[in-house]
Amino acid sequence: MKLKQHNNISESQVEDALVANLLFLQKILNLSNDLKLIAKQLWIKSREQRIDLLLSSGKDLYLIELKVTRYSDDFLLQTVEYTEELVKLQNQNELVLGSIKSFLLVTEATKKQIEYAKQNNVNLIVYDPLEVLKNYYDNLSAVAPFLNIKPNDYGVFSLGLINRALLQLSEGSTKQDDISSKLKLSKGSIHNHLRLAKEFGLVRERNKNYFLTDVGDEYVSNSQKGAFIERLTQEQIDILKKFISKDPFYSSSVFGVYSIVESAFLLARNIYPIELNDLQKMFQTISGKVNEWKADKSLSTATYTFLNFAVEMELLGKIGKKIVITPAGFRFILMLQLHKSIEMIESLSIKK
Repeated sequence: MKLKQHNNISESQVEDALVANLLFLQKILNLSNDLKLIAKQLWIKSREQRIDLLLSSGKDLYLIELKVTRYSDDFLLQTVEYTEELVKLQNQNELVLGSIKSFLLVTEATKKQIEYAKQNNVNLIVYDPLEVLKNYYDNLSAVAPFLNIKPNDYGVFSLGLINRALLQLSEGSTKQDDISSKLKLSKGSIHNHLRLAKEFGLVRERNKNYFLTDVGDEYVSNSQKGAFIERLTQEQIDILKKFISKDPFYSSSVFGVYSIVESAFLLARNIYPIELNDLQKMFQTISGKVNEWKADKSLSTATYTFLNFAVEMELLGKIGKKIVITPAGFRFILMLQLHKSIEMIESLSIKK
């Protein structure tokens, strides 16, 4: 394995990624037994030198010296010296007894160098730092929702359209079919309306029955009546904004609103008012849908949907093909970024 490019990444960052996923380190070392971390950056020789990683597996100890560059004889000598220092610590009863197996990880080495290291009782392993960091990201994605969530378009172009279905729930209806019959709308439309309502925390589903949440009850109680029911009141707008700002990763639709406003916020630093075409491209990237929204129609429809949601919530304004951020939108995006940072830190702390 040869890496032609320069590795502009520090050893400590690769080391952190390996410590976060010892299973991947086990794979790199070609070991069959699980590894347990004993120490990271272990000081030896009166705190003059540090061993990158010291691990155990059963009764064996594993010394890992990590480099993000090609092999050098100096690295091998260093690893041998560290091994000898560990043996001294064992003889002084300062380190648990066990067979010490030494590994030197580099990005490039010849067969001759690998054999030479073996003669010195060091396992020389060629690895790819990029592969380590990619694996770290893949594993982090499994526990950090903010890395996976992407907005979905449910074919509902206005938040106000869900209000009639929610009113039916407040009056005792719980079945999609009943709501469809009373509103004379297709079952598919009602399904999408309720699904979008779930995405904004207004509705919960149990055994194919739908019920308003506490937020949903408050939302419906602040609805307009009669012919104007599909227009959001200021109270409903505030309820939605408060809900979204607290958890921008709550659902794909919530994240979509966040993404469209953040896209506008980022573009505003370059040109203002914002061009709709520029907003579409930025929204596609920010929302993580570059591969899904390749067709112009799908991108245009999705942008229209979430832009309309943001306009209804008075976060963005649209005049022709020019987009502006409202004063409420500026406050909103700053609050969202605060809560997004908290969520990301909490997710990352899981891996520590």
